[in-house]
Amino acid sequence: MLRDDYIAIKNTSKHFGSVKAVDDISFDIAEAEFFSLLGASGCGKTTLLRMLAGFEQPTIGNIYIDGQPQAGVPPHQRPVNMVFQNYAIFPHLNVHKNIAYGMRKSGLSKAEVDRKVDEMLELIKLPGYGARGAHQLSGGQRQRIALARALIKQPKVLLLDEPLGALDKKLREQMQLELRALQRDVGITFVFVTHDQEEAMTMSDRIAVMSLGKVLQIDTPTSLYEVPQIKEVADFIGTINFFDGSIKGKEGDSTVVTAAGLGTVHSTAGGAAAPTSGDITVAIRPEKFNLSFQQPNADRNVVEGVIQAAAYLGDRSHYYVQVEGRDAPIAVAAQNAERQMQAITSESHEKVWLTWEQDFALLLTA
Repeated sequence: MLRDDYIAIKNTSKHFGSVKAVDDISFDIAEAEFFSLLGASGCGKTTLLRMLAGFEQPTIGNIYIDGQPQAGVPPHQRPVNMVFQNYAIFPHLNVHKNIAYGMRKSGLSKAEVDRKVDEMLELIKLPGYGARGAHQLSGGQRQRIALARALIKQPKVLLLDEPLGALDKKLREQMQLELRALQRDVGITFVFVTHDQEEAMTMSDRIAVMSLGKVLQIDTPTSLYEVPQIKEVADFIGTINFFDGSIKGKEGDSTVVTAAGLGTVHSTAGGAAAPTSGDITVAIRPEKFNLSFQQPNADRNVVEGVIQAAAYLGDRSHYYVQVEGRDAPIAVAAQNAERQMQAITSESHEKVWLTWEQDFALLLTA
Protein backbone atom coordinates (compact mmCIF):
# COMPACT_ATOMS: atom_id res chain seq x y z
CA MET A 1 0.00 0.00 0.00
CA LEU A 2 1.39 3.39 -1.00
CA ARG A 3 2.12 5.91 1.76
CA ASP A 4 0.23 9.21 1.79
CA ASP A 5 3.06 10.79 3.84
CA TYR A 6 6.00 9.45 1.82
CA ILE A 7 7.52 12.93 2.11
CA ALA A 8 6.47 14.70 5.31
CA ILE A 9 7.41 18.36 5.82
CA LYS A 10 6.86 19.31 9.46
CA ASN A 11 6.73 22.96 10.61
CA THR A 12 9.72 23.71 8.42
CA SER A 13 11.33 27.14 8.03
CA LYS A 14 14.49 28.38 6.37
CA HIS A 15 15.90 31.77 7.29
CA PHE A 16 18.70 33.65 5.55
CA GLY A 17 19.45 36.37 8.07
CA SER A 18 16.19 38.28 8.51
CA VAL A 19 14.66 36.81 5.34
CA LYS A 20 12.21 33.94 5.83
CA ALA A 21 12.63 32.10 2.52
CA VAL A 22 10.41 29.28 3.80
CA ASP A 23 8.09 30.18 6.65
CA ASP A 24 6.66 27.42 8.89
CA ILE A 25 5.15 25.10 6.29
CA SER A 26 3.72 21.61 6.86
CA PHE A 27 2.32 19.18 4.29
CA ASP A 28 2.73 15.65 2.96
CA ILE A 29 3.54 14.30 -0.51
CA ALA A 30 2.26 10.83 -1.40
CA GLU A 31 4.32 7.93 -2.69
CA ALA A 32 4.44 7.80 -6.52
CA GLU A 33 2.83 11.24 -6.75
CA PHE A 34 3.79 13.90 -9.30
CA PHE A 35 3.83 16.93 -7.01
CA SER A 36 4.64 20.48 -8.14
CA LEU A 37 5.79 23.53 -6.20
CA LEU A 38 4.41 26.54 -8.09
CA GLY A 39 5.01 30.22 -7.51
CA ALA A 40 6.70 33.39 -8.66
CA SER A 41 10.43 34.00 -8.22
CA GLY A 42 11.32 34.41 -4.56
CA CYS A 43 8.34 32.45 -3.22
CA GLY A 44 10.54 29.81 -1.55
CA LYS A 45 9.93 26.84 -3.86
CA THR A 46 13.58 26.30 -4.86
CA THR A 47 14.75 26.71 -1.26
CA LEU A 48 12.30 24.01 -0.22
CA LEU A 49 13.54 21.73 -3.02
CA ARG A 50 17.14 22.29 -1.90
CA MET A 51 16.15 21.32 1.66
CA LEU A 52 14.66 18.09 0.31
CA ALA A 53 17.92 17.46 -1.55
CA GLY A 54 20.07 18.23 1.50
CA PHE A 55 21.83 21.24 -0.03
CA GLU A 56 20.19 23.41 2.65
CA GLN A 57 19.24 22.47 6.21
CA PRO A 58 16.02 23.77 7.82
CA THR A 59 16.42 26.53 10.37
CA ILE A 60 13.41 25.06 12.19
CA GLY A 61 11.48 21.84 11.67
CA ASN A 62 12.27 18.60 9.90
CA ILE A 63 11.68 16.68 6.70
CA TYR A 64 10.97 12.95 6.53
CA ILE A 65 11.34 10.70 3.47
CA ASP A 66 9.70 7.28 3.71
CA GLY A 67 9.44 7.74 7.47
CA GLN A 68 13.13 8.58 7.97
CA PRO A 69 14.18 12.01 9.35
CA GLN A 70 16.58 13.84 7.05
CA ALA A 71 18.06 16.31 9.55
CA GLY A 72 21.82 16.37 9.10
CA VAL A 73 21.80 13.75 6.33
CA PRO A 74 24.14 14.93 3.51
CA PRO A 75 22.88 15.00 -0.09
CA HIS A 76 24.79 11.90 -1.24
CA GLN A 77 23.24 9.79 1.52
CA ARG A 78 19.63 10.80 0.85
CA PRO A 79 17.30 8.56 -1.21
CA VAL A 80 16.84 11.35 -3.76
CA ASN A 81 18.37 12.57 -6.98
CA MET A 82 18.05 15.92 -8.69
CA VAL A 83 17.71 17.25 -12.23
CA PHE A 84 18.83 20.86 -12.63
CA GLN A 85 17.66 23.51 -15.07
CA ASN A 86 20.98 23.48 -16.96
CA TYR A 87 21.06 19.62 -17.02
CA ALA A 88 24.81 19.57 -16.06
CA ILE A 89 25.70 17.19 -18.90
CA PHE A 90 29.46 16.51 -18.94
CA PRO A 91 30.71 17.82 -22.30
CA HIS A 92 33.77 15.52 -22.41
CA LEU A 93 31.74 12.31 -21.95
CA ASN A 94 29.50 10.51 -24.41
CA VAL A 95 25.85 9.67 -23.63
CA HIS A 96 26.63 6.23 -22.16
CA LYS A 97 29.29 7.59 -19.79
CA ASN A 98 27.07 10.53 -18.77
CA ILE A 99 24.24 8.20 -17.76
CA ALA A 100 26.61 5.72 -16.05
CA TYR A 101 28.52 8.43 -14.14
CA GLY A 102 26.63 7.97 -10.88
CA MET A 103 27.16 4.20 -10.93
CA ARG A 104 30.96 4.39 -10.58
CA LYS A 105 30.88 3.29 -6.92
CA SER A 106 27.86 1.02 -7.15
CA GLY A 107 29.89 -2.20 -7.00
CA LEU A 108 28.19 -3.50 -10.15
CA SER A 109 30.18 -5.12 -12.94
CA LYS A 110 30.71 -3.28 -16.23
CA ALA A 111 28.25 -5.63 -17.94
CA GLU A 112 25.56 -4.86 -15.34
CA VAL A 113 26.13 -1.10 -15.65
CA ASP A 114 25.99 -1.36 -19.45
CA ARG A 115 22.69 -3.23 -19.18
CA LYS A 116 21.21 -0.58 -16.89
CA VAL A 117 22.34 2.21 -19.24
CA ASP A 118 20.69 0.45 -22.17
CA GLU A 119 17.50 0.11 -20.12
CA MET A 120 17.59 3.83 -19.39
CA LEU A 121 18.10 4.68 -23.06
CA GLU A 122 15.05 2.58 -23.92
CA LEU A 123 13.05 4.26 -21.17
CA ILE A 124 13.83 7.77 -22.44
CA LYS A 125 13.25 6.68 -26.07
CA LEU A 126 16.89 7.17 -27.16
CA PRO A 127 18.06 3.61 -27.88
CA GLY A 128 21.40 3.43 -29.67
CA TYR A 129 22.50 6.91 -28.56
CA GLY A 130 25.16 5.67 -26.12
CA ALA A 131 28.16 6.52 -28.31
CA ARG A 132 27.00 10.04 -29.17
CA GLY A 133 28.95 12.98 -27.82
CA ALA A 134 27.28 15.58 -25.63
CA HIS A 135 27.79 18.20 -28.35
CA GLN A 136 25.66 16.13 -30.75
CA LEU A 137 22.53 16.33 -28.60
CA SER A 138 19.57 18.68 -28.97
CA GLY A 139 18.10 20.47 -25.96
CA GLY A 140 15.35 17.90 -25.57
CA GLN A 141 17.82 15.02 -25.82
CA ARG A 142 20.11 16.60 -23.21
CA GLN A 143 17.14 16.88 -20.88
CA ARG A 144 16.32 13.20 -21.34
CA ILE A 145 19.95 12.20 -20.68
CA ALA A 146 19.90 14.20 -17.44
CA LEU A 147 16.72 12.37 -16.42
CA ALA A 148 18.27 8.98 -17.25
CA ARG A 149 21.39 9.79 -15.23
CA ALA A 150 19.21 10.72 -12.24
CA LEU A 151 16.93 7.68 -12.54
CA ILE A 152 19.58 4.98 -13.08
CA LYS A 153 20.35 4.93 -9.35
CA GLN A 154 16.67 4.25 -8.64
CA PRO A 155 16.10 7.03 -6.09
CA LYS A 156 12.96 7.03 -3.97
CA VAL A 157 12.33 10.67 -4.95
CA LEU A 158 13.32 12.62 -8.05
CA LEU A 159 13.65 16.39 -7.57
CA LEU A 160 13.33 18.58 -10.67
CA ASP A 161 14.33 22.26 -10.59
CA GLU A 162 12.63 23.89 -13.61
CA PRO A 163 14.17 21.34 -16.01
CA LEU A 164 12.14 22.51 -19.01
CA GLY A 165 12.92 26.21 -18.71
CA ALA A 166 15.66 26.23 -21.38
CA LEU A 167 13.49 24.61 -24.09
CA ASP A 168 11.46 26.40 -26.74
CA LYS A 169 7.66 26.42 -26.37
CA LYS A 170 6.80 23.56 -28.72
CA LEU A 171 9.51 21.26 -27.36
CA ARG A 172 8.61 22.21 -23.81
CA GLU A 173 4.99 21.16 -24.38
CA GLN A 174 6.14 17.85 -25.88
CA MET A 175 8.50 17.20 -22.97
CA GLN A 176 5.74 17.91 -20.43
CA LEU A 177 3.78 14.95 -21.76
CA GLU A 178 6.87 12.76 -21.99
CA LEU A 179 7.96 13.62 -18.44
CA ARG A 180 4.51 12.77 -17.08
CA ALA A 181 4.50 9.46 -18.97
CA LEU A 182 8.02 8.71 -17.69
CA GLN A 183 6.93 9.29 -14.10
CA ARG A 184 4.07 6.84 -14.51
CA ASP A 185 6.44 4.28 -16.04
CA VAL A 186 9.02 4.40 -13.24
CA GLY A 187 6.42 4.83 -10.49
CA ILE A 188 8.51 6.98 -8.15
CA THR A 189 7.71 10.28 -6.46
CA PHE A 190 8.51 13.38 -8.52
CA VAL A 191 8.77 16.82 -6.89
CA PHE A 192 8.81 19.46 -9.60
CA VAL A 193 9.57 23.17 -9.20
CA THR A 194 8.23 25.68 -11.73
CA HIS A 195 6.93 29.22 -12.07
CA ASP A 196 4.95 28.17 -15.17
CA GLN A 197 1.35 27.45 -14.17
CA GLU A 198 0.51 25.69 -17.46
CA GLU A 199 3.46 23.36 -16.96
CA ALA A 200 2.32 22.48 -13.44
CA MET A 201 -1.31 22.03 -14.51
CA THR A 202 -0.34 19.69 -17.36
CA MET A 203 1.79 17.26 -15.36
CA SER A 204 0.85 17.31 -11.70
CA ASP A 205 -1.33 15.14 -9.51
CA ARG A 206 -1.32 17.97 -6.99
CA ILE A 207 0.18 21.46 -6.83
CA ALA A 208 1.29 23.60 -3.90
CA VAL A 209 0.94 27.29 -4.73
CA MET A 210 3.55 29.27 -2.78
CA SER A 211 4.05 32.95 -2.02
CA LEU A 212 6.51 34.71 0.30
CA GLY A 213 7.64 31.45 1.88
CA LYS A 214 4.10 30.26 2.62
CA VAL A 215 1.94 27.56 1.03
CA LEU A 216 -1.32 29.23 0.00
CA GLN A 217 -3.22 26.16 -1.22
CA ILE A 218 -2.49 22.54 -2.12
CA ASP A 219 -4.93 20.88 -4.49
CA THR A 220 -5.42 19.14 -7.81
CA PRO A 221 -4.98 21.27 -10.95
CA THR A 222 -8.75 21.19 -11.58
CA SER A 223 -9.63 22.33 -8.07
CA LEU A 224 -7.02 25.10 -8.03
CA TYR A 225 -8.46 26.50 -11.26
CA GLU A 226 -12.17 25.94 -10.67
CA VAL A 227 -12.43 26.52 -6.90
CA PRO A 228 -9.45 28.53 -5.61
CA GLN A 229 -9.86 29.22 -1.90
CA ILE A 230 -8.28 32.68 -1.78
CA LYS A 231 -7.94 35.62 -4.15
CA GLU A 232 -4.15 35.31 -4.52
CA VAL A 233 -4.43 31.71 -5.79
CA ALA A 234 -7.28 32.64 -8.16
CA ASP A 235 -5.18 35.50 -9.55
CA PHE A 236 -2.04 33.37 -10.01
CA ILE A 237 -3.71 30.41 -11.75
CA GLY A 238 -4.94 31.49 -15.18
CA THR A 239 -6.80 34.69 -16.10
CA ILE A 240 -9.71 35.86 -13.98
CA ASN A 241 -11.95 38.92 -13.52
CA PHE A 242 -12.38 40.38 -10.03
CA PHE A 243 -15.35 42.53 -8.96
CA ASP A 244 -15.72 44.37 -5.65
CA GLY A 245 -18.98 43.42 -4.00
CA SER A 246 -21.05 43.30 -0.87
CA ILE A 247 -23.20 40.43 0.40
CA LYS A 248 -26.89 41.28 0.67
CA GLY A 249 -28.26 37.99 1.95
CA LYS A 250 -29.42 34.53 0.96
CA GLU A 251 -32.04 33.43 -1.56
CA GLY A 252 -32.54 29.69 -1.39
CA ASP A 253 -29.12 28.08 -1.84
CA SER A 254 -27.70 31.23 -3.50
CA THR A 255 -25.79 34.08 -1.92
CA VAL A 256 -26.97 37.43 -3.28
CA VAL A 257 -24.23 39.99 -3.87
CA THR A 258 -24.14 43.46 -5.36
CA ALA A 259 -20.96 43.82 -7.41
CA ALA A 260 -19.50 46.83 -9.24
CA GLY A 261 -20.03 46.31 -12.98
CA LEU A 262 -22.26 43.26 -12.60
CA GLY A 263 -25.19 44.56 -10.58
CA THR A 264 -26.92 41.85 -8.57
CA VAL A 265 -25.12 38.51 -8.61
CA HIS A 266 -26.51 35.15 -7.45
CA SER A 267 -23.76 32.71 -6.53
CA THR A 268 -23.47 29.21 -5.11
CA ALA A 269 -19.65 29.13 -5.33
CA GLY A 270 -18.21 30.46 -2.09
CA GLY A 271 -14.58 29.78 -1.21
CA ALA A 272 -13.74 28.05 2.08
CA ALA A 273 -12.75 31.36 3.68
CA ALA A 274 -15.50 33.48 2.09
CA PRO A 275 -17.49 35.54 4.62
CA THR A 276 -21.26 35.24 4.85
CA SER A 277 -21.75 38.99 5.21
CA GLY A 278 -19.98 42.24 4.43
CA ASP A 279 -17.52 42.93 1.63
CA ILE A 280 -16.66 40.21 -0.87
CA THR A 281 -14.70 39.72 -4.09
CA VAL A 282 -16.62 38.12 -6.96
CA ALA A 283 -14.31 36.23 -9.34
CA ILE A 284 -15.33 34.88 -12.78
CA ARG A 285 -13.08 33.18 -15.37
CA PRO A 286 -13.24 34.63 -18.92
CA GLU A 287 -14.55 31.40 -20.45
CA LYS A 288 -17.36 31.16 -17.88
CA PHE A 289 -19.16 34.11 -19.49
CA ASN A 290 -21.63 33.53 -22.32
CA LEU A 291 -21.47 36.37 -24.84
CA SER A 292 -24.59 37.17 -26.87
CA PHE A 293 -25.49 39.81 -29.48
CA GLN A 294 -29.18 39.63 -28.59
CA GLN A 295 -30.61 40.44 -25.18
CA PRO A 296 -31.02 37.10 -23.42
CA ASN A 297 -34.18 35.95 -21.71
CA ALA A 298 -32.60 35.91 -18.25
CA ASP A 299 -33.80 37.44 -15.00
CA ARG A 300 -30.49 37.12 -13.11
CA ASN A 301 -26.72 37.15 -13.71
CA VAL A 302 -26.85 39.25 -16.89
CA VAL A 303 -25.09 42.51 -17.78
CA GLU A 304 -25.01 44.69 -20.89
CA GLY A 305 -21.76 46.04 -22.33
CA VAL A 306 -19.80 47.14 -25.39
CA ILE A 307 -16.83 45.34 -26.96
CA GLN A 308 -13.79 47.61 -26.62
CA ALA A 309 -11.15 45.23 -28.00
CA ALA A 310 -10.92 41.77 -29.50
CA ALA A 311 -8.12 39.33 -30.32
CA TYR A 312 -8.68 36.50 -32.82
CA LEU A 313 -6.62 33.42 -31.86
CA GLY A 314 -7.89 30.85 -34.36
CA ASP A 315 -9.86 28.35 -32.30
CA ARG A 316 -11.01 31.04 -29.85
CA SER A 317 -11.18 34.78 -29.42
CA HIS A 318 -10.62 37.04 -26.45
CA TYR A 319 -12.94 40.00 -25.97
CA TYR A 320 -12.77 42.96 -23.63
CA VAL A 321 -16.23 44.22 -22.73
CA GLN A 322 -16.79 47.60 -21.11
CA VAL A 323 -19.70 47.77 -18.68
CA GLU A 324 -21.13 50.55 -16.54
CA GLY A 325 -19.81 50.87 -13.01
CA ARG A 326 -16.38 49.36 -13.70
CA ASP A 327 -13.24 51.06 -15.02
CA ALA A 328 -11.47 47.99 -16.44
CA PRO A 329 -13.15 45.98 -19.21
CA ILE A 330 -14.27 42.42 -18.50
CA ALA A 331 -12.12 39.72 -20.14
CA VAL A 332 -14.24 37.16 -22.00
CA ALA A 333 -13.04 34.07 -23.90
CA ALA A 334 -15.19 32.32 -26.49
CA GLN A 335 -14.74 29.50 -28.99
CA ASN A 336 -14.96 30.60 -32.62
CA ALA A 337 -17.85 28.30 -33.53
CA GLU A 338 -19.78 31.03 -35.36
CA ARG A 339 -18.57 33.25 -38.19
CA GLN A 340 -20.21 36.22 -36.50
CA MET A 341 -17.73 35.77 -33.65
CA GLN A 342 -14.81 35.57 -36.08
CA ALA A 343 -15.80 38.85 -37.73
CA ILE A 344 -15.55 40.91 -34.54
CA THR A 345 -12.54 43.23 -34.48
CA SER A 346 -11.19 45.76 -32.02
CA GLU A 347 -13.08 48.46 -33.91
CA SER A 348 -16.45 46.70 -33.75
CA HIS A 349 -17.73 48.36 -30.56
CA GLU A 350 -20.74 46.09 -30.73
CA LYS A 351 -23.32 45.96 -27.97
CA VAL A 352 -23.32 42.57 -26.25
CA TRP A 353 -24.80 40.87 -23.22
CA LEU A 354 -22.90 38.69 -20.78
CA THR A 355 -24.53 35.93 -18.75
CA TRP A 356 -23.06 33.37 -16.36
CA GLU A 357 -24.19 30.43 -14.26
CA GLN A 358 -24.43 31.03 -10.53
CA ASP A 359 -21.88 28.32 -9.73
CA PHE A 360 -19.30 30.12 -11.93
CA ALA A 361 -19.26 33.29 -9.76
CA LEU A 362 -16.69 32.55 -7.05
CA LEU A 363 -17.02 34.42 -3.76
CA LEU A 364 -13.66 35.12 -2.16
CA THR A 365 -12.47 37.16 0.79
CA ALA A 366 -12.23 40.80 -0.29
